[in-house]
Amino acid sequence: MPASNEKFLVGLLDPEVLSAIEADGMHPVFLDIEACNALEIRYDFFDPAEWPKLSARVRKVAPHAMQIGTVRLVRDGGEYPDRLAYSRLPRWSEILKAPEAPDWLDLEHDCLYDFKNLKSIADLRKTRILVSQHNFLRIPNQQELDDFARDCLRVKADGLKIAAMSNSDTDCERLYKFARIHAHEFELFAAFGMGETGKASRIWSLKEGANLTYASIGQAQAPGQIDVASSEKALRNLDSLNSPLEILGFVQKF
Repeated sequence: MPASNEKFLVGLLDPEVLSAIEADGMHPVFLDIEACNALEIRYDFFDPAEWPKLSARVRKVAPHAMQIGTVRLVRDGGEYPDRLAYSRLPRWSEILKAPEAPDWLDLEHDCLYDFKNLKSIADLRKTRILVSQHNFLRIPNQQELDDFARDCLRVKADGLKIAAMSNSDTDCERLYKFARIHAHEFELFAAFGMGETGKASRIWSLKEGANLTYASIGQAQAPGQIDVASSEKALRNLDSLNSPLEILGFVQKF
């Protein structure tokens, strides 16, 4: 189902990064923006009053990049209060009614109760939906992973992302198997481990069938996240890297 063999390197945009590049087109962070062919707008890091205009601001400084709009809840590593999870739909509606809107929206797996209504307003803008799952304790077992994919297919999600904490050198093998089995069923697919033993999986997963990975612009926003510059170099050399260990050695050089 993926539209092409393109691999997407997603950089996270927070207020500091966006303000820096808007104020100075020669700011060093511009190199990271240029290296990313996708950008995640972390709406939960911004004042809600700014949300409808954020896509246009990002489009102005990075017209080349696919946009993923995310309102991440606290329980999933974000800053939007969990108790306000049900209030996001009107906020998303405001984002999608603006002159510029993201190409994708990210909805957490445990909030699928919002999927049908979100899709109904997203379809009007031809904005697609990525369903994500974050587990900061462990990598789910194979049955749990398969159930997650089935849930996403049942609601007809366009993309799937799972980021889960790796606790051993072999933990990510389950994610690689998951990618080999299910990646072809989605337009965008990410499956990688967090933490030190999951670091290489952020790149190696793209060898196993995934086509989406996330990197940090500035300070890492998740355990084990690799910076954009190192990730971009690894992606350019992906064909010559033959194991997760080789990838780890490659990115550590930078």
